[in-house]
Amino acid sequence: MKFTTTCLAIVSVVVLIVTPFGYALEIVQVTGSSTVMPIAARSAELFTNNQKDIRVTVTGGGSGHGIEAVATGKADIGMASRDVTASEIERFGDRFVEHVIAKDAVAVVVSSDIYNAGVTNLTKEEIRRIFNGEIRNWSEVGGPNRWIAVIVRKPGSGTRDTFMEAIFGTALAKENGQDVAVSENAEMMMNIVNKKNAIGYISVGYLNENVKAIAIDGVLPTEENIYNGSYPISRNLYFYTYGDPLPKTQKFISFVLSPKGQKIVEEEGYLPVD
Repeated sequence: MKFTTTCLAIVSVVVLIVTPFGYALEIVQVTGSSTVMPIAARSAELFTNNQKDIRVTVTGGGSGHGIEAVATGKADIGMASRDVTASEIERFGDRFVEHVIAKDAVAVVVSSDIYNAGVTNLTKEEIRRIFNGEIRNWSEVGGPNRWIAVIVRKPGSGTRDTFMEAIFGTALAKENGQDVAVSENAEMMMNIVNKKNAIGYISVGYLNENVKAIAIDGVLPTEENIYNGSYPISRNLYFYTYGDPLPKTQKFISFVLSPKGQKIVEEEGYLPVD
């Protein structure tokens, strides 16, 4: 869903630091989604190296945190891996402006022992029943005779909301079969790597030789399947501003959308906007 605004008033963070050289250094504060954070952090580093009067700071905290921070003027950009929700609009007002900076997908991943034992594809219904606690042993879906350790993300995560919406039909659903709840993609990856019987979900930007995605109804989260929409948990990644961005903020957004910024998107394992 898209949001635009024609309002002239802008709630934003204004931070000025006077440098030893006598000019004002403007700070662009970016916070939110751990999925978007690798793109923002690397972009901020390269952008800052080529600017004498603008510095960009990047922190995490989750999509919900980023959206709240930008709406309340605590940040210039809120990073999010999901759309702004109706409840957030009701709470903060309909002045969010979205800037799509990358394409992504949420991959369902299993421990290497489970993958190598033959669990390389599950149906959406099987995934729902596993996360709902109805299927508790891998042998029930063609795997080894081991109980299933279900790793989930904590509420406030855009990745969690995207997964729940796709598998359960609503982001408000609750998992009844969870064993461990984690805050970040990196924690999810660590749990999948370290356990021998786990299942979880993670942004494709975090996939590597130790964390492999399984197919959902026979469809893998490949670049082609994400772009054409056949993979069922595809999504956009966003920078949100509250109202039109100030010039300092727009400069950084424009950089991320430039060829240099989109190259960073690819290098971090995500897909460029175009």
